[in-house]
Amino acid sequence: MEQGVLQLTLAWDGKEIVSTGIVSSRPMLAKALRGLPVARVSEIIPRVFSLCRHAQDAAARLCIQAARAERAALDDARDLGLAVAIEAIVEHLYHLLMAWPPLLQKPCRASRIEQFGAWRKRLLAVVDAAAAAALAVDLANWLAELEVPPFDDRLAVTAVALLPQLSAAEWAPLIDREDFAALPTFAGQAAETGVLARHAGDPGLAFLLADGQRIQARLAARLLELRWLAAGLADPSRLSALVDATAVAAGCGLARVETARGTLLHRIELAADCVEDYQIIAPTEWNFHPQGAFDSEMSGCPAQTRDDARIRAACLALSLDPCVPYELRIVDA
Repeated sequence: MEQGVLQLTLAWDGKEIVSTGIVSSRPMLAKALRGLPVARVSEIIPRVFSLCRHAQDAAARLCIQAARAERAALDDARDLGLAVAIEAIVEHLYHLLMAWPPLLQKPCRASRIEQFGAWRKRLLAVVDAAAAAALAVDLANWLAELEVPPFDDRLAVTAVALLPQLSAAEWAPLIDREDFAALPTFAGQAAETGVLARHAGDPGLAFLLADGQRIQARLAARLLELRWLAAGLADPSRLSALVDATAVAAGCGLARVETARGTLLHRIELAADCVEDYQIIAPTEWNFHPQGAFDSEMSGCPAQTRDDARIRAACLALSLDPCVPYELRIVDA
């Protein structure tokens, strides 16, 4: 199945971005699952999603268990949390070490490329809690010296609300319409999910937000989360907080997984052990909602040239971290 693309259009008047247009051609895999035996879901989901594969797999497994009223074992929750955490650590390291420097016109130093490759290899070799604990101290010590790339982005923007951290049970009554997965809202409004939403209570991040440095705040939040996750490797029981599920009704289950990109929700309805309905609410649908974080921070953004507009949009998009490629187009307002 094709992964689709985000088409981001900026209307530019020569001085600022007047408005944006966001169109997603991302296929709704969930609709393709309807009518299939439920056993097929756990086979298909990890194969289709190349990014956040472990998180998607965990969400699928947990929502099925909840729909069947099966109590997940404590060890299962810890194992799923550990897999999700390792996946998130690799994602965060890739962004800070590999993705951001070129965008800021700073070449990736060979040492950073080697460091990323070495950490990725060690992290992907972790198979259990003991191996995670053995790695945790080294990772925590290394992260203590890591700094985020500096990005001066002081802008007065009308930002969308940050998505609160809710449990699966708290989410259950909020997914109340069929198009929720395509256009998710909280309290009737678009909202931002991700590391900034999860760590916004940190004093350092609060200062950056008050100073209008939202992109820098997201970068700093990645490092905060990396350090939290590294501490979690030493005590994987803490990582079970990254995943949970609830029975919504008979034959209906909902799972929540906190991914590197934000909150991921899977909701399933069963009929005779087949999929009657399935919804996947992914972070990209929150952050690239037509009135979401990308739109709110780009609209009204100063840009003296098309290159200024393009660079600003690329930095904002990377900070919001879509899970599909995007195409950027600038048109005259």
